[in-house]
Amino acid sequence: MRFSRLLKTLIIFGFIILLAGLAFFGFINGYDYVRSQNERFVMLSKAFEANDGESPFTKDMEGAVEIYVPRSADTTAIAKILADNSLITNQTVFKILSKFNGFDGQYQAGTHYLSAKMSYDEIMFTLTRMPKPVTLTFPEGMTYQQMRDQMVANGLKIDVQRMDDLVSRPNLFIDYDFVQEILLHKDRAWPLQGYLWPDTYQFDPNMDEESILRMFLDNTEIKLKEYDYGERASRMGLSMDEVITLASIVQAEGAFADISKIGKVFLNRLNQEMPLESCASINYLRLENHEEPRLWVLNSDLERFRTNPYNTYSHPGLPPGPLNNPGIIAIEGVLWPANEQSWPGANEYLYFCARGDGSNEFAKTLEEHEANIEHYQDQWQKQED
Repeated sequence: MRFSRLLKTLIIFGFIILLAGLAFFGFINGYDYVRSQNERFVMLSKAFEANDGESPFTKDMEGAVEIYVPRSADTTAIAKILADNSLITNQTVFKILSKFNGFDGQYQAGTHYLSAKMSYDEIMFTLTRMPKPVTLTFPEGMTYQQMRDQMVANGLKIDVQRMDDLVSRPNLFIDYDFVQEILLHKDRAWPLQGYLWPDTYQFDPNMDEESILRMFLDNTEIKLKEYDYGERASRMGLSMDEVITLASIVQAEGAFADISKIGKVFLNRLNQEMPLESCASINYLRLENHEEPRLWVLNSDLERFRTNPYNTYSHPGLPPGPLNNPGIIAIEGVLWPANEQSWPGANEYLYFCARGDGSNEFAKTLEEHEANIEHYQDQWQKQED
């Protein structure tokens, strides 16, 4: 009996020693893991800092794997994305380590570049950093198609047909007040053109088409409210859509110094129910036809585009929609055009023509205008010769 109790005591004691040993061994290994992990995190932090805060892992590195983390993705969804791309072998371990390291809820949406050689904690750390965006600047006066093509040329993986459909049928964006006021016309190919605010933007390469357009429209909404353009337009008897349409013509026609004068000339013509006769409208049709714009309009273009409502020579009033995406200066050139105080005789000017150097010559009568055209075309021809 006594031997049996002694044996039992020894077994229990040995088991306790074994557990203590295992606990000590686990503690040592855990400590080593945490210490080495912290060292890796420090090294990764330095690598990001040395790269101006952007990920040092790019599509050009050896074995690079591109993954896209959607905005709504949680840790479980991200673990599946990583497993599907053979970057991790155990999704459960990834989720446990994410909680242990405090990374849950910290992962950043967007396009990241990883490698199968990276450890779980290196992957997790990298995914908590903002991915490198594609930064693009769109100057005033660009058409929708020019902006779209620039995005494609700079690596945005958009579905061109999908984006074209959204711009041409903007029902998805009626939560914006100004979109609700857009006048649809069978010949208005791009109803959202004019409202894609020219500015500098940062995109994720895999951003979807709707999100990209909403980025533009959000900026437009902010600017229209900030400057209270709607109230000024109402006082002038114009809708915001009419203002943007006319501003797009002004944007395409004039140099910075002439913007308010050009706006005044077009408003004078509208008030007298005269055709706008804008070269910009013909050049827009040439651009849509994949042709280069011209400094002076040709009779051949006037004839072949004669039935097109964007031809402001053969159709009175405004065209069906904006020719491009105008900026603040052009919009204000319409809303606050030159007046008699700043430009004596402002109400009488009805014509202007390009001098060939980016500026314009203004005239009150057709005779003066035709003389100006002849003069500057002769000068231009001599320079060409």
